[in-house]
Amino acid sequence: MSPARIKTLPDVPECSDIRDCVADFLSRCKIGYKHAPIDPSFLECCYREAKSRGYVTEDEQLFLQFLPGGAAMALTGYAHLPDMSIRVSIALYTACGIYLDDKFKTDVDAVAKFNERFIRGTPQEDRVLDAFADIILDILHRFPRVSGNMIVSSTLNAVNALLLEYETRNMKVSNNADGYPTFSRIMSGASESYALFVFPHTIPVEDYIQALPELMIFINNGNDILSFFKEEADGESVNRISLLAACRGSTKVEALRCLVNEAVTANDKILKILEPHRDSCNAYGRFSSGFIEFHVTLKRYRLDELEL
Repeated sequence: MSPARIKTLPDVPECSDIRDCVADFLSRCKIGYKHAPIDPSFLECCYREAKSRGYVTEDEQLFLQFLPGGAAMALTGYAHLPDMSIRVSIALYTACGIYLDDKFKTDVDAVAKFNERFIRGTPQEDRVLDAFADIILDILHRFPRVSGNMIVSSTLNAVNALLLEYETRNMKVSNNADGYPTFSRIMSGASESYALFVFPHTIPVEDYIQALPELMIFINNGNDILSFFKEEADGESVNRISLLAACRGSTKVEALRCLVNEAVTANDKILKILEPHRDSCNAYGRFSSGFIEFHVTLKRYRLDELEL
């Protein structure tokens, strides 16, 4: 069958339907809805580290505006990690990821060349991209070798996903390609990295690696579920849920419910896989709760408007 341009179905989900889906997700995963206070001392620690590494200078302060978002992720999803320096590195890594999305909107070429410059070890086109390259290498050495390597490849895939989105912006998508939205989402979300960050480096890789595929589903689906209300409220139609609905000929709410069911199933499997390994299971439990807190705490997701 020849490709056909996907057209978003003209359905507008009711707020109550989205609320029910989010509530169902949280209830079935047994995760509460709560805000997490941002620790100003941790944020200050991140500021100091960024300055000491040369990411911020008297003349170049751009990196600082992205640090609060990075710190929020480290403080919620990764508060259980005993090594403060790793939590700070995750905050810096996340801040760079936020910057990358912003940078790509104004300078496609600089981001498109990031991976090649990183592999060659040549300077990037601005200080924050140089910082990102440095942070990737720093994180590589903070985790077991196999985990560190996977974090690097996941990060480079996330950068490439921005270029892929740009190159395919006018692509005609087959209505049989319902696997493509998830494929591109896995690339763009760096879910392997954020899944591997969950486990302290002292835990053997074999204790948690079998849960990685399901953890990636939980992270990607969870983010899409918790972002959907904001995206609908802002009139965004280019997201995974809208694309899945269009590919499958379903409504957006039906696609959202499908992601909820997948995320709940993934959560159940993760707990069963990790059950024999107490430290890994506890780390995941802390992360999954903090992952929800991150989305609840950041005002950009507008979840309080759902009155959950």
